[in-house]
Amino acid sequence: GDGVTTVVARRQTVRIDHFGTPEAFRDYFKARYGPTIAVYKSIADDPEKVAALDRELADLARRSDTGAGTGTTALDWEYLLLTARKRS
Repeated sequence: GDGVTTVVARRQTVRIDHFGTPEAFRDYFKARYGPTIAVYKSIADDPEKVAALDRELADLARRSDTGAGTGTTALDWEYLLLTARKRS
């Protein structure tokens, strides 16, 4: 709005490397990330869909893993940092 003098957007990357395996990544999001929990809840009565989602989430971590050879699954996640300064 008119109360803002400067807006700066910077693309940044954060490395997430505390998941020991792709399955640990899947299990973390399955148990703790709201949108993922909601999807699992909506397909809970269909074991085939649950198994497919389990595979896909582990495969996502496997495909995105940048920690090859380190013994841990490392994921580099990109995000946008937006900073706005208020008019004084």
